[in-house]
Amino acid sequence: MKKRTICRLIMLLFMMGIMGCGVKSDEDLADTEAEKNAKRQELILWTYYETEAQKKGLDKLVGGFNEAQQQYKISWEYVPMADFIRTLSFSQSGESLPDLVLADNPDIGSLIKLGMLADITDYLKETILAEEYYGEVWKSVENRERYYGVPFCCNNTAIIYNKRIFREKDLEIPTTWDAFKQSAAALTKEGSRYGFAMSAVSGEQGAFQLMPWMLAAGAGPDHMADNGCKEVFFLIDGLLKNKYMPNDCLNWSQNDLTRSFVEGRTAMIENGPWAMAELEESGMEFGVFEFPAHTSQGVVIGGEVLAAVKGKNVEGAVSFINYYNKKEVMEDICQITRNIPPKVELAETFGQKNPQYQVFVSQMEDGISRKSIKDWKKVCNALSDSLNKMFGSGESVEEIWLQYVKDIER
Repeated sequence: MKKRTICRLIMLLFMMGIMGCGVKSDEDLADTEAEKNAKRQELILWTYYETEAQKKGLDKLVGGFNEAQQQYKISWEYVPMADFIRTLSFSQSGESLPDLVLADNPDIGSLIKLGMLADITDYLKETILAEEYYGEVWKSVENRERYYGVPFCCNNTAIIYNKRIFREKDLEIPTTWDAFKQSAAALTKEGSRYGFAMSAVSGEQGAFQLMPWMLAAGAGPDHMADNGCKEVFFLIDGLLKNKYMPNDCLNWSQNDLTRSFVEGRTAMIENGPWAMAELEESGMEFGVFEFPAHTSQGVVIGGEVLAAVKGKNVEGAVSFINYYNKKEVMEDICQITRNIPPKVELAETFGQKNPQYQVFVSQMEDGISRKSIKDWKKVCNALSDSLNKMFGSGESVEEIWLQYVKDIER
């Protein structure tokens, strides 16, 4: 009996030992995960994305990439849009530079000239098809037939309006400048609501918002100082003088515009698809219409580019770019961030799924990129300076216009 008992005990201990070898504690599992992460190459992405929808989309994109492979681990960091290029330029020492940037598309040319972006043409030959993208969107990543990034998303601006107030005022969608001015007047409620607002902040945002009006007045990629464009300056000046548009626009970013609209302080705003998430969450009844035509009509294409930083982990950056290029990934992230996909087929599907975005999608075909505009940086600065002067400088429209022409032709 004793021998049998001893044998049973030995067998029991043996079986427990085997079972114990097959079970790992939570601490052991955590150690294993830490070891895996320690072996992965760290990647850093810089971006100026700041809305909740944008941040949520980036978090999902980064998380999905990190789960999809074991070689790299990426994280993203916020850099304010106004300081983005300056911060990048001042961080040219290798240790402080990111591996990738999600940058405004007109800045890509400057970054290429500074030698900050990697030529990734050869990396993309087997994975990226340029013909799938909007032609004007793809222009932003190409330089002398070499590729320095991939379009991340695209956008343009239109007029967003409060449907309820339009009904109360018995207004129809304005299709001409005269009708637009009449609508702005009817929608203005002294002391509490302005008929229209746009961003007039210095730099890209203000210039980007003024450009569609310039195109409607006859401006083009090679002629930004046609005499007919002077009418844009009179249009803005009139809206300000009649108090149909607030002087606060001088300090309002595009995100500030959205807040003013949701709060009922403005009845029409010029804004893009990035504003839609907040508008939808507000529950208010809003609509979107194309810019009123004048002598012509047109929009400027905006958006971001995903690019690899020269001298950093280019292969890792390309791995992340290729992950985003997957159809299901791009569709999902653009849906979350409320951005139009840069690929034509995906953009059209996006518009069908999201009717409120259809105006933005339809405008993409005839939009022009800022890279297509001759000497865009000079034009941008001249437009921004002129817009700034309209807000209380005391100069006449004629004086502001003449200075603008000098700046353009300089």
